[in-house]
Amino acid sequence: MKKVVIWIALSLWSVMTVFAGETAYLFSYFINDSKDGLHLAYSYDGLNWLPLHGGRSYLTPAVGKDKLMRDPSICQSPDGTFHMVWTSSWTDRIIGYASSRDLIHWSEQQAIPVMMHEPEAHNCWAPELFYDELSETYYIFWATTIPGRHKEVPTSESEKGLNHRMYYVTTKDFRTFSKTKMFFNPDFSVIDAAIVKDPKREDLIMVVKNENSNPPEKNLRVTRTKKIEKGFPTKVSAPITGKYWAEGPAPLFVGDTLYVYFDKYRDHRYGAVRSLDYGETWEDVSDQVFFPRGIRHGTAFAVDATIVESLIADRNYNPLIPDNLADPSVSKFGDTYYLYGTTDLDYGLGRAGTPVVWKSKDFVNWSFEGSHISGFDWSKGYDYTNDKGEKKKGYFRYWAPGKVIEQDGKFYLYVTFVKPDDKMGTYVLVADRPDGPFHFTAGQGLLPPGEEGTDSPAVVDDIDGEPFINDDGSGYIFWRRRNAGRLSADRLHLDGEPVALATARQGYSEGPVMFKRKGIYYYIYTLSGHQNYVNAYMMSRESPLTGFVKPEGNDIFLFSSPENQVWGPGHGNVFYDEGTDEYIFLYLEYGDGGTTRQVYANRMEFNDDGTIKTLIPDMRGVGYLAAS
Repeated sequence: MKKVVIWIALSLWSVMTVFAGETAYLFSYFINDSKDGLHLAYSYDGLNWLPLHGGRSYLTPAVGKDKLMRDPSICQSPDGTFHMVWTSSWTDRIIGYASSRDLIHWSEQQAIPVMMHEPEAHNCWAPELFYDELSETYYIFWATTIPGRHKEVPTSESEKGLNHRMYYVTTKDFRTFSKTKMFFNPDFSVIDAAIVKDPKREDLIMVVKNENSNPPEKNLRVTRTKKIEKGFPTKVSAPITGKYWAEGPAPLFVGDTLYVYFDKYRDHRYGAVRSLDYGETWEDVSDQVFFPRGIRHGTAFAVDATIVESLIADRNYNPLIPDNLADPSVSKFGDTYYLYGTTDLDYGLGRAGTPVVWKSKDFVNWSFEGSHISGFDWSKGYDYTNDKGEKKKGYFRYWAPGKVIEQDGKFYLYVTFVKPDDKMGTYVLVADRPDGPFHFTAGQGLLPPGEEGTDSPAVVDDIDGEPFINDDGSGYIFWRRRNAGRLSADRLHLDGEPVALATARQGYSEGPVMFKRKGIYYYIYTLSGHQNYVNAYMMSRESPLTGFVKPEGNDIFLFSSPENQVWGPGHGNVFYDEGTDEYIFLYLEYGDGGTTRQVYANRMEFNDDGTIKTLIPDMRGVGYLAAS
């Protein structure tokens, strides 16, 4: 099975010694509806681009009537300042501007009124920055439609009235600007122009999008000039992109190789073409580039490698893994951390993805090798008839694996399985290794609806089973709605009747966790759900099943932190090392809706009386627990 490796933000290259003067590359971009602002990715080879800041925004838009931050274009000045312009609205006559010394802390945002003198102007789209070294001048150019102003081109009904041309202003200080003038006026509707300097010929290459829609072009073409003040020839090259629709070109020289990255916006992915002869011939290398998920139109630019290193050093470590995961638990065996969780799909709780065990040596870089569970087709729907006689379709689902425990050389996984007909329970599976494969301990596993036979027995007929092994070797299991019970010596079934734990707060609860620290048993349970998840706890000095009391102070120790952009910290687990008194709470971050949850981790701290200090969730996370 092919091994899948995920780098969160630290790649092989970034652990190399970096010296001033070496080159790295940055990519500014937006995602989704562009309202969350500026995103950055980095690369050392021009092919593999990794998100910075945990994939989160560096700057939220604050100007323009729609307050968008689309198409961010960044240019570094000779004094090291980064200047950025962006599209602030679909139908505005201004563009946004801000500057930064470090790409982290930004100036107050401004609206540059580049087309306010044109009352009929329809838009200001995809502004780009270019610094002309000879004149020490910044050129800002963008696309605008002014109805009736230019030679008409045939358009589709959906784009009727849109006939764009490129305009520009110049500035030396971003305080005063020249009058707006025409920059590029070909015989086709044009948007998304971007310029790169040819290091060999010392001329300028401009890549533009032919926006004609009837018949549709939607491709990228090239034109060149010796001096920007003389403009670019309107006779352009043949398309350098293929029979897909492309926009948002970002040209970049990596050594002697010229890449043009672009948005295959109908295919919902990024692509690239490459020229090995300074723009004369081109080949599509889309299958060789890797970009962050959801990336949209931005700018690629070269920087000193120390800039990238400083951004990496300032990085966040949440989410722990850049994938859709929930209900996490972590165990450490030998020198390896093993993370188990629910693999989310954006189909609600009626579907779940293929379960895997994520592994790490340092708690930052995680990988997996195939699935640890066999015998299920997680994407196959099964027909069944419910108790009301209604015909339905359902799927097998793997949910909420508890912390894996080891006994006598075997590894025990307690996990919820949901059958296609929504019958569910917590089952115990056993393996010879912590990453599996895990197998049901009795019977033939679980059968689809309508098939003859007997399912393997569940430990409990409910969800969220979480095991706990006490100091004396006795085992326990906890599940939703405050239920708990003692495990048999072989850890395979309940020993005696279950009990219901009394908690200070009522209401539906799930995601129970039990752990022990300095003679105190802690029982954690969630309340509410979705964006409103919180985690509460009780304490006992008697046993895992008795003597629980409400702690002094606030018994809710974890809740949303909007100021840190963390919403709905829910079902999690505690990873701890009693020898070092290091406790880490892992939890799902629900986000703003849907089932695309992610795993976060933050350190737990305790007061002198053993009560848990309020944990403020953030994107900083935990960081490295071992050398990579």
